Amino acid sequence: MAQLPHHFNAIQRGTVLFLATVLFFVLSFGQIVYAGTLSCSITTAVACTGTVIYRMSGATNAHAELASQATAAYDSNVVCCSGVTGLGNACSGTFATALKLSGVTNAHSEQNSQVNYANSACISVPSGGSVSIGYQATNCTGFDTTLGSMSAVTNAHVGNGAAYSAIQICGTATGASQSLTFSLSDNTIEFGTLSAGDDFFADDVGGNPTEIDAHTISVSTNASSGYTMTLSGTTLTASAFTIATTSANTASTVGTEQFGLRLNVNSGNGTVSAPYAATGFAFDSLNFPDQVASGAGDGVTSVFGVRYIGNISASTENGSYSSVLTYTVTATF
Repeated sequence: MAQLPHHFNAIQRGTVLFLATVLFFVLSFGQIVYAGTLSCSITTAVACTGTVIYRMSGATNAHAELASQATAAYDSNVVCCSGVTGLGNACSGTFATALKLSGVTNAHSEQNSQVNYANSACISVPSGGSVSIGYQATNCTGFDTTLGSMSAVTNAHVGNGAAYSAIQICGTATGASQSLTFSLSDNTIEFGTLSAGDDFFADDVGGNPTEIDAHTISVSTNASSGYTMTLSGTTLTASAFTIATTSANTASTVGTEQFGLRLNVNSGNGTVSAPYAATGFAFDSLNFPDQVASGAGDGVTSVFGVRYIGNISASTENGSYSSVLTYTVTATF
């Protein structure tokens, strides 16, 4: 999660004109989280909370069956693996074969380098991850975990790690690197000279009487459940004086105090949230931190254009106005 604090400052107005400057202090955020370490154990089918790789008829001198089978006699000795985001037992995509079996159940086993058996028990991970299987004597040093053991290279019985010390079945896996990136295009934007006779919009050169993107926010993640972006902060304020806001999406009204914003999706697959998605402007401080946008974990960068309105009335008090806004992006992995 990253937070971007944004400071809105204003300059003293004269007897007729009101000057406002908006300052943003920018933080670009990038995070990479690695998706766990493979861990396997032999347990019961009911107790397995991870992914079943294969099933055995006993703890030693056992036949094996594929994870897709449900033979009752095999329920007490299942090879159950977890610890890696997106771990599966598919024999497609990014995967490795743990054992080859002579049948789907009641089967002899062989190592994955052999070519005698047509049925495979596999470990799979999402694209961008990695998985490997090896066989070595005594222990699985150099690998993440032990899946079990076997009596021979082919035509073998299987068991738990203690059953056949000469051939341990070893595995290592990592999920795809998980990432979240978050950046703001410009750290200084301005309203310029405001008057009660016209509406004004922030930009990076002193304000604009035409609605325009003041800056952009770019977000990307490959998190499985995507991301949300929220807003919190205060309206333009000078000592005890404030510029009025509304929680509903409201069109510009010249001559009426108004401070708010809206977002557009300039590119990517992100979605703007109500009340910031319509053609008017909002500042829903009653619900801060308020969701302003969201997106899927597709790895595609969404660029949001952000537009700010600053309107005053004839009775708006003179002063140096400022505001602090914070945008927060949270990814759910």
